[in-house]
Amino acid sequence: MHYIKLLGVTGLVLQFAACGGKTDDTGAEVAGTETEEETEESDAFEWPQDTADAVTTYSNIVVASYEDSVITATALNEALAALIADPSTVTLGAAKDAWLASREPYLQTEVYRFYEGPIDNETDGPEGLINAWPLDEVYIDYVIDDTTGAVDYSKGMVNDPSITIDAATLEAANEAGGDANIATGYHAVEFLLWGQDTDPNGPGNRSYTDYNDAGLAQNAERRGQYLTTVGTMLVDHLLGVHDQWIEGATYRTDFESDTASAIEKMLTGMIILSGFETGGERLQAALDAADQEEEHSC
Repeated sequence: MHYIKLLGVTGLVLQFAACGGKTDDTGAEVAGTETEEETEESDAFEWPQDTADAVTTYSNIVVASYEDSVITATALNEALAALIADPSTVTLGAAKDAWLASREPYLQTEVYRFYEGPIDNETDGPEGLINAWPLDEVYIDYVIDDTTGAVDYSKGMVNDPSITIDAATLEAANEAGGDANIATGYHAVEFLLWGQDTDPNGPGNRSYTDYNDAGLAQNAERRGQYLTTVGTMLVDHLLGVHDQWIEGATYRTDFESDTASAIEKMLTGMIILSGFETGGERLQAALDAADQEEEHSC
């Protein structure tokens, strides 16, 4: 990745350190100075003896973080099922609380991104299915027309009976035709719980009646099916990442086998998340646009 190359500049420091011995105007060595060979030997970098232990500790923390994410996502999935089985203010509120609780441990795992690990490698990393954003709400469900204030129940996959709602279909639909065409993950669940965010002073305010066939909203059964499907997918995708970090798993074994590469990846995740991702994509973009659509987890 290009990000990893940024860390290569640290190697220049070691190169500049290997300077030659000092000489006088005649070219003779000045007493008490080291020769070039001696300087190179004394400045040769050596990893501390406990470096491998630090890498192992990092792996253990990764496993624990993803385990917490799986546990809280499972609790969220159970709350979603309870909401669909008995839609009410209480069950909707419990599902929202479970979503908020599940976000905390997952957000802590984002420091394990940006170095082609199990979460976001180009081959099969599921990060885009778990946490892709921003989300175009109308891709999933109805939205309120900005001009008329009316609701068009013909919009979104929820309201299109020709679309089968299952894991395979939604995974294929995720980001199909555009980066904002988000069909799965935390932010899809967020929208289906809170609804469209039109309040500058707070989040969306979806009613539990959107999941009640006796309510005014159309396609309540399909909406509930969509919600529980993406909830189950979220658990499955998180579990898949977790399992690649457990002791003895192929990825973890390879990660720990090269200490220098592992340290580089660890630092890369920290640098990119704190700088480019959090400072740029999530904070600066929203500040520059002054638009709540740019708010992450609005």
